Amino acid sequence: MEWIDPVVEIEDENHSHTDLMAHRLATSNMQLIDYHNLNCDGNVAPPAELDNVAGRPCYPEFKNVGPTPGDSSEISIEGNFMEDCVKHPDGTGGCYAYVSSYNQFEILDISEPNNIVLLSTYYAEVGRMIDIKVTPDNNWVLVNHELTNSDLDPIPQDDDANSGANRLDVIDVSNKNQPIKVAEWNNPPAGFHNQDLHVDCDWENAPIIYAQEECHLFLYGADPYPEMVEGDSGVFYKGTQIFYVPLGFESWRPDVNDEDQNVSREIIRWGGYSPEPETTCGGSLFNHDNVFHIHPITGQALLYISYWDAGLRIVDVSNPPAIPDPEGVSWPQDYEVGRWLGCPSADDGWYGPDGGGHANMTPEEWGGSSGALNGNGWIHYAVPYDHLLCNGAAETDPVETWPAECGTGPEDPVYGINWRHLTMIAPEYGSNTNHTGYVWTIDTTDPAKPFLLSKWKLPGTSILPDGSEHEHHYIPGGYIYSPHNGDTGTHGHVYWTHYHAGNWVTDHSKIWSDIKWVNDIPAPEIGFPAIEQLSETITMGYYLPAGPTWMEDPKTELGYDMADCWASCMIPFDWGLQYDPRGFLFISEMVSGVYVVQMDEDINPNFMYPSLYTNIEDE
Repeated sequence: MEWIDPVVEIEDENHSHTDLMAHRLATSNMQLIDYHNLNCDGNVAPPAELDNVAGRPCYPEFKNVGPTPGDSSEISIEGNFMEDCVKHPDGTGGCYAYVSSYNQFEILDISEPNNIVLLSTYYAEVGRMIDIKVTPDNNWVLVNHELTNSDLDPIPQDDDANSGANRLDVIDVSNKNQPIKVAEWNNPPAGFHNQDLHVDCDWENAPIIYAQEECHLFLYGADPYPEMVEGDSGVFYKGTQIFYVPLGFESWRPDVNDEDQNVSREIIRWGGYSPEPETTCGGSLFNHDNVFHIHPITGQALLYISYWDAGLRIVDVSNPPAIPDPEGVSWPQDYEVGRWLGCPSADDGWYGPDGGGHANMTPEEWGGSSGALNGNGWIHYAVPYDHLLCNGAAETDPVETWPAECGTGPEDPVYGINWRHLTMIAPEYGSNTNHTGYVWTIDTTDPAKPFLLSKWKLPGTSILPDGSEHEHHYIPGGYIYSPHNGDTGTHGHVYWTHYHAGNWVTDHSKIWSDIKWVNDIPAPEIGFPAIEQLSETITMGYYLPAGPTWMEDPKTELGYDMADCWASCMIPFDWGLQYDPRGFLFISEMVSGVYVVQMDEDINPNFMYPSLYTNIEDE
């Protein structure tokens, strides 16, 4: 496939990072299906009485007209996708996207990917909504307010001073047109950068006082500054913080609770985790993201935690103790299942110098500023597959479509070894004069013995300031080409945002079968030392959002704020994405809004939603 390299590091008379139309680039297999600039009702802010309290409904006539609010960051999607998002008479069903946009978040109906509809917007003047998560039933949203980028966005000094800069908020979104805040908690001094949640219906150790609850709600927060003192208490809490919510979501419903719906509700700090320094090889301990995941083989409830130079940490949170352990003295501190970082992190065993759980790097090659120059360390995000893969096949695929080497499934005595669980991890760099960073594919089939299978970087070469050609792309500053967020798809496809470099799709379906093993004998029980040559991660395509392709001048027509330096004053600046298993990619671009994109290889004949627009170039 021929393609234009969209990554240009040096601005000169031939290239400007802020030239929108120069970045309208994509490989031929990537198509824009729909777009929404997230204009709700023509107003940036709601009436004062709704600020930081409740959302407001949006109107379809404002779709893709100015102004464009901007600041879109994380995106989460939920729904009954494989039922084609059918909506049932009892109110269940349908598919929705939730976009955190710094001062606000938006709810979109994405049941028809070629006709997405903005339903409502929830606005908070004090908002620092960097991350957003939603429960599988589409009824509850958890957003954070992180104190971050204070040079660009000072703490408010009005009546909302310091409120919201370090909070978790729960929003009732059962009515998608009228979201209502029902709980909030402060977490000074830094606030959470990322969070996840889980409804546990199998808590055997539940205290008697809570045992009558059928299910139990736990929250998992990633505090980027665990070394800082928690408020004025003098207690040091750890980077990964776990909370229990008594009575779960029902305690927040305004119609069954006598308390006012916008005051703080009780949550209990139940545990904490940070990597032990002796299990690292130096560098920074910085908890950036937590991802909750049920392992498809072991059934364990696991947190996949990105810990910068301490790498990927896999921690078992399956069985919370009956008594809270707020400082994480033992839970889940003592329940680390596995880890992966590029250098040995123990004296012997799987993580020792001769073990399989690293890439045999020195501490300098892996971590710190020297490691970053090699594209290593600084692990920022982890994406575990939710199912096993065998050369692109999933267990849920029809058996007759499985390749022969998949046998009868994971339990096959001969071919079961070919069913693997993969986790992708990647760094984030603010600047890097030599590299943009690797996306690493880690085998986590046995979560206690992770090992490296493959690594991938932005393809192509670059030109250095002195005019010489360089073997890697690099990051002059402002995070411009760093990896950021990712997601997994069908057939072994993986999707990753790279800020101004757009969104890239890679194929991991053949990674296991293409490995060159020592003596041609697969040996996952040995791991990295048994691999003679890592497998290649195949590049499938890319897409750079640059406004709707059916508009000649979207920057003017839609009122994009090109002076918004939170996004480095450029489009695209892609923060988040999510994959709809019907074959569509939902992208959150920080200045311009939400894009629905489809790769030809993801087209499913059962879910045909072609674009309803005609691109300018096709007129």
